[in-house]
Amino acid sequence: PHLSTSAAMPEPEPAADEPPRKRSRWDSTPGEGGAVANGAAAAAMSQGLAAAKLAAQEALSKAQADVQTQALRAAQMQHAVQVGLSSLAAKPDAAAPKPSLVTLDASGRLIDERGKEIKAGGAGSNATLRINQTTSAPKNPLLEGSAAVPDIASKADGSRNPYFDPRMAVPGAGRDARKKRALNFVAEGTFSRKADEMRAKVAVEQMLRDSRTKQPGRLAAQPLLLQSEARPSDGLAAPVMSAATLKLELQKVPAVEWWDAALLRGGAAGGYAEDGVLLEHITHYVEHPVPVDPPAEPPPPPPMPLPLTKKERKKLRTQRRLAAEKEKQDQIRCGLMAPPPPKIKISNLMQAMKNEAVADPSALEAKVRAEMAQRVKNHEERNLARKLTPAQRREKKRRKMLNDPSGGGTPVTLYRIHTVPNKQKLYKIDINAQQNHLTGLMLLADECNLVVVEGGPKAQRRYRKLLLHRIDWTDFGAADDDDDEDDEEEARRRAQSEVCQVVWEGLVVKPQFKNFRVEAARSSEGARKMLAERGCAHYWDMARTNGAEGVPEEDEDEDED
Repeated sequence: PHLSTSAAMPEPEPAADEPPRKRSRWDSTPGEGGAVANGAAAAAMSQGLAAAKLAAQEALSKAQADVQTQALRAAQMQHAVQVGLSSLAAKPDAAAPKPSLVTLDASGRLIDERGKEIKAGGAGSNATLRINQTTSAPKNPLLEGSAAVPDIASKADGSRNPYFDPRMAVPGAGRDARKKRALNFVAEGTFSRKADEMRAKVAVEQMLRDSRTKQPGRLAAQPLLLQSEARPSDGLAAPVMSAATLKLELQKVPAVEWWDAALLRGGAAGGYAEDGVLLEHITHYVEHPVPVDPPAEPPPPPPMPLPLTKKERKKLRTQRRLAAEKEKQDQIRCGLMAPPPPKIKISNLMQAMKNEAVADPSALEAKVRAEMAQRVKNHEERNLARKLTPAQRREKKRRKMLNDPSGGGTPVTLYRIHTVPNKQKLYKIDINAQQNHLTGLMLLADECNLVVVEGGPKAQRRYRKLLLHRIDWTDFGAADDDDDEDDEEEARRRAQSEVCQVVWEGLVVKPQFKNFRVEAARSSEGARKMLAERGCAHYWDMARTNGAEGVPEEDEDEDED
C-alpha cells in the first residue's frame, strides 16, 4: 500500500524550552496513535491468558496426584482391616461363653433364666477397636502429689478440720434444707408403674415356687413359658404365667352367662348345647327396659316467663326490626348484598331521575308506572301465598275454640232453665253447642232443665252470650191494648227474665262427655242416674239446690188469672 508522506516521516519532537505548537489540520489524526496503543494492550492480555492457563494445568495435575495418593492409603487400610478380621474368625469358638436365655414378662421387660430383671445398660461396653476404647483423662503433672481440696462436708466435720466453728453456717446447708421442704410433683404413671413391677415380681416368684414344687431338678435347666414354646411373629416371647395361675383365671369365667340362662332348658347348670335352646322364647319383639329415674331430688322447675304487655311487645318488635335493618345495611356496605333499586314514584320522578326525566319524560313515566304496577302485583301475590285455605281456616277456628291458654284443665259451665223451651230454642241450644265444639248434655225433666257444656274459654263465652242474651225467654206473643193487662205483662216479663241462670262454672281435670246431645228424663232420679254414669251426679244436686233458692214463686192470683 501507498503511504502518504505525512504518515511515513516521523514528526519532530519539540524542544524543552519551546512552547507546544498548535496542531493544524494537516497533522496526523488522533485515531492512528490509539490503534497502536490497542495493539500493545492486546499483546499483554494474550500473554496473561497463557500464564493463567499454564498455572491451571499445574494445579490440576497436582490435585490428581493427591487423589491417587489418598486412594492408595484407603486401599492399604482396608486390606489391614480384612486381615485382622480373618485372624479373629480363625480362632476356635470353644472358649466363647454361651449366651444366657432371656425372656419378656407381661410388662415387656427383659428377664433372665433366674427370673431377675435385666437393667438396660447395666453391663459395661466391650470395645474391640482401639479408636472406640475409652481413655482416661490426661493428668496434670502440676497437681500430682499435692493435697486434694477439701470439700464442704470435710470442712463441716470438726474432727478433720481444726478451724471449724460450729457457730458459723455451712454454705449450701440452707439450700439443701429448702430443697427437702419443697413441693415435689410425682410424674404421671410413677405409682402405677411401680405397682406393675411389684405384681410382675410377685407373679414370677409364684411361678418359680410352683415350678420348684413340680420339677425341683429341672428349675435351672428349663425356662418357664406360658402356653407353648412358640414365639410370636414379631420376635417377642409370650408373657410368663404358670398353669395354676391360668387355672384360677379360667375359674372366674362362668359356664353360662346370666343373660343366657333364661333361654336354656337346663338353666345355668345345663350349659350351652345345640338342642338346649328354648326357641319359643325368642321372638321378633325387643325388650325395652323401663327407665328408672336416678335416686336424686328432681331439679327445681324453671321460673315462669312473665307475660309482656302490649306496649312491651311493640317495643320488642321495633327493636328486632331495627336490628335486622341495620344488619342488612352493614352487608350492603361490605359488598355482601346488592343494594335495592330506588323506589321511584310519580311524585318523586323529577327529583330521582333528573337527566332522564328531562331527556324523555314520556318513556320514563311509562317505566315508573310499570314498576309501580309490578310492586302492587308482588304485594298481592305475597298476601295470596300467606292466605289460608278453607280447611286451614276451619282448623284454625276449631283450635281457637278448643285452646285453653291457662292450661289448668277443661272449663265447665252449668245452666239451669226453669221452663221447658220450645223446639226453636232447643234447636238453637243444640246447634250452637256443636258449632262451638262444645261437649255436654241437656237434660229435660219435670223439676228443672239442666245444660252442661264443656269446652274452650272462647266457646264458653259465645255460648253464655247465646243463653243469657240472644235467646228471648219471655217471648209470649203480642200484648193487648188494655193498660191493666200491659202492667201485668210487664211484671211477668220481669219475672221470666231469670228463667235461665248460671249454676256453676269452673275447671275439671278432663272432660266427661264426647259430644253434645239433648235427652229427656222421666224423673229426677232418672236424670241423676244418667249423670252418675259419667261420674258427675253432683251436677244435678247443684242444679236442684240453686233452683230451690233462686227461682221466684208466682202469686196465686196470677195463676188464677
